[in-house]
Amino acid sequence: MRIVLAVLLGLVTSAGAQAPSAPVPLQAKCAECGVVRSVKTITKEEKPTPADSTKPSGLVATIPFGKDAGPPQLGSSSKIGRDKVKVNTRWEVTVRLDDGRFQVVMLDDEPDLREGDKVRVDDGKVARRED
Repeated sequence: MRIVLAVLLGLVTSAGAQAPSAPVPLQAKCAECGVVRSVKTITKEEKPTPADSTKPSGLVATIPFGKDAGPPQLGSSSKIGRDKVKVNTRWEVTVRLDDGRFQVVMLDDEPDLREGDKVRVDDGKVARRED
């Protein structure tokens, strides 16, 4: 009987001696999560570079095809097509992170985001999050 009591006492004390497990957090904090504050379109016109007339250039003829094609062009390869102004469009997304910081992300493609969307910023990209 003493042996049985000793074994039971040993089991009870070893079970009580174990450290209680730490509570599991419901959701880990996301350091790069936040809310979209603004989405701005930035348009920049890039003027053509002037052609260097001292360098030799070849002859180019372009004949556009299609319903809405323009007139054919003939001229120097250093001049044809360089007179057009190139328009570069980018989008600036400002995100207020959950810790209070702001982060501005520049995107080449138009984002499908609006002010107030919950997002995560990762590697220069902005992705919508669901919570």
